[in-house]
Amino acid sequence: MKFLSTILFLFVFEFANAQVPGTAIINNALFAKFNLSVTINSTSSITFNIDAVGGVGRITEVGVVYGIAKGLTTSSTLCRPSAGSPTFGSRIATISYSAATSTSLTVLSTDATNSQGTTTFYVAPYYAKLYAIKNGQTFYGPEIEFLPNWPTTPETAGKIWVQANLGALRVATSSTDEDSYGWYYNWGKPTDGHQFKNSPTSDTRFSSDTPTPGIYACCGNNIIEWQTTRNTNLWSGVNGTNNPCPSGWRLPTKSEWETLLSTSPTITNSSTAYSSNLNFPEQMGRDRGYGTIMSNNTNNIYWSGDASNPTWAWFHYSGGRVGGAFHPTYGAAVRCVQN
Repeated sequence: MKFLSTILFLFVFEFANAQVPGTAIINNALFAKFNLSVTINSTSSITFNIDAVGGVGRITEVGVVYGIAKGLTTSSTLCRPSAGSPTFGSRIATISYSAATSTSLTVLSTDATNSQGTTTFYVAPYYAKLYAIKNGQTFYGPEIEFLPNWPTTPETAGKIWVQANLGALRVATSSTDEDSYGWYYNWGKPTDGHQFKNSPTSDTRFSSDTPTPGIYACCGNNIIEWQTTRNTNLWSGVNGTNNPCPSGWRLPTKSEWETLLSTSPTITNSSTAYSSNLNFPEQMGRDRGYGTIMSNNTNNIYWSGDASNPTWAWFHYSGGRVGGAFHPTYGAAVRCVQN
């Protein structure tokens, strides 16, 4: 991957209806002007606005790559300008830019690849990046982070919380609303595709902090760690190596979970968990022995960001139990708090 040597990056970060738009501008020899802006239309659509004026040399294609994971390349989801409105995940025909061009692309999230069959955006941070192919070489702009579906609550127990699980399709409408269950993370892993409920499994362990993307660690030899040497700081705060929450957000600590549970009105069971203003659904988790989703919806199981042994996760039964020695190869839900 070759990056532009000179990049002027303007990032406009603002909260408007709990959404984060962004703008990237690239000015150099590649383009006289190459501008991407992201416009949030609703929780189920987004518009990428591209303005491009070709520079020296033949530019055979420009567009946007976007998705739910960082490190985007043209092997990620592409959005190329065309006469029609491309759908989420479409491959649009190559465009040759020889003059000033202004294109507006509305993207609908109807692609269910590696997902739970979503027809709306996940409650998760999304990323977009400009790309251009010139003289057969691919160039990229900086990544923009945006939040098309990010419902938050007023300050609760001293923190602003997201009102839905990471990867949910919506805030829970009932305690057993499956569209609100969200993703199932191995503790400490990034959002790399392993968190989908049907992702493939492997008992391979890694010495690094970045395992093979898209693989849920479990099963086989009944492993309890996906790392050969545990790094307890992977989800530690906003600067955690693999923090899956967006900029300025992080996983709650065990202490913050305990404060939340004991703050009036207290959360003591699955019923009061759902009736709270955080609307916790009764999702279980993904089993570390078989890789299956556990079906007994009587618990609310969430990871905490800190990982001091033996307390890996926060969870509670109907009696309001806090904390548990959950191994990193278990699959549990994530809620984000503002730092």
